[in-house]
Amino acid sequence: MHVAPVELTPELALAIERGVEEALKAYAKTQGDPRDLAAPDQKVEGLVINLTLEVGEMSIGHDTDKTPTTSIPMLPTLALLVKRMGATREAALTMLKEVMTEALSLGKDASAMLLLESGVAETEKAIKDEVIATLPRSPVKKTVKVKDTTLTITGVASRAV
Repeated sequence: MHVAPVELTPELALAIERGVEEALKAYAKTQGDPRDLAAPDQKVEGLVINLTLEVGEMSIGHDTDKTPTTSIPMLPTLALLVKRMGATREAALTMLKEVMTEALSLGKDASAMLLLESGVAETEKAIKDEVIATLPRSPVKKTVKVKDTTLTITGVASRAV
């Protein structure tokens, strides 16, 4: 039985994107990361995958904006800061190396542990209030959430290349 193609609308594209993403997350939770499980040094050509994706519910939010902290390029920002420090440049480089090494050794709990140090919380607040808050806000595309997704592989074949 041949099924006629359906026009890919923005809503269908979002449902496919988020539905497949959610199904792959569920797979990774039970089976593990596919990148860790797949054998390396493979090249697959002409793969045809037939699948059925069921999406129980999809909600599409509104565009928003946020503070641009993740958009600030860290290395160029640090380079500009050190460059403008003039005579204290070498001391600044040494101190940067020390604090970055310390932060790395603290791991993912670095923020919480650093805030316990005297003055760090106040300095972080000053940076947020006096620097970050004055930067232009970054646009954020609307959120798309799906629920009750099921991905079923109905066939896999190789196409002649």
